Amino acid sequence: MINKKAVVKAGLLLTAIATQGSVQADDKLQTILTNLQPSLFAPNTVSTNQFEYGSSLSPDGKKFAFVRALARFEHSAIVISHKLGDTWQTPKLLPFSGEFHDTNPYFSKDSNIFYFTSRRPVEGAGTGGFKMWQVSFNGDQFGKPKLVPGKINGGHNVIYPTVHTNKDIYFSSVIEGAKGGMDLFVSKYHPDGYGAPIEITELNTTKSDADPELSTDGKLMFYTSTRAGGLGHYDLHVSVKQKDGKWGETINLGEKINSRAMDSDPILSADGNTLFFSSDKNPEVKAVKDYQALLQRQKSIHNGLMNIYRVDITELNKYLRSKI
Repeated sequence: MINKKAVVKAGLLLTAIATQGSVQADDKLQTILTNLQPSLFAPNTVSTNQFEYGSSLSPDGKKFAFVRALARFEHSAIVISHKLGDTWQTPKLLPFSGEFHDTNPYFSKDSNIFYFTSRRPVEGAGTGGFKMWQVSFNGDQFGKPKLVPGKINGGHNVIYPTVHTNKDIYFSSVIEGAKGGMDLFVSKYHPDGYGAPIEITELNTTKSDADPELSTDGKLMFYTSTRAGGLGHYDLHVSVKQKDGKWGETINLGEKINSRAMDSDPILSADGNTLFFSSDKNPEVKAVKDYQALLQRQKSIHNGLMNIYRVDITELNKYLRSKI
């Protein structure tokens, strides 16, 4: 049953967001966003009382890579869980990760290449922190990581890259001359190496815009932003590519997805009907009466650290594609 009060509330929120550069939501979109039901992904296996974020689902849906980190992102490593039947198995550390600060895993959508970013040392890659790496894999066997060639790895960080089927890489970074804060960029593929970053000006704001994820056909882009009019910290948004090749006005995904906390790292399943994202939202904030209750809270999944969520967006996907 549709919660009419929730629909009205979502409508008011989306109208407010529209005044800040986001698209005006019609009644159908408001209802779709209100009916979204995100849930913890693989609780106690992937989502635990530890710090998890930044995930990627393999195209066949049987491998799930994500990041386990120390609080405040001081150090992180990439782990992987395999699906056996309907159950996700205990994660294992990827063989090339653990020594350095590795993050932002990404399975290519049409090849056996696995991408990630890292602060591991490298010569001749310019100054800066996170560079983008690639490693081939065959089943459970991973090769030796290699730096992604070209100008994508310059004197800037490469944050949360997405590799489109045409091999163009979308990512976020802070680069002088862009709009400000974290911004969205694309680096075009060339056999001799990737080109210099190109700013996606129609989506960037003076706030932070980051973590791009493209649908397989390149028609939809999900990302996170601190732009005005949101619910709190980082909010998840989506934009539809227009006939002229530009990205359309952004849609805030609403209060069922977003919160006052950080909602980020969007990733799509191959069919585009499931959205995974990271959040440190805490739906179980209650007063504790003694020290033991406090310890129990800290040991629970909802202890304020990042977790990974999944949500069925089939109806949203249909709606967005009706606007192409």
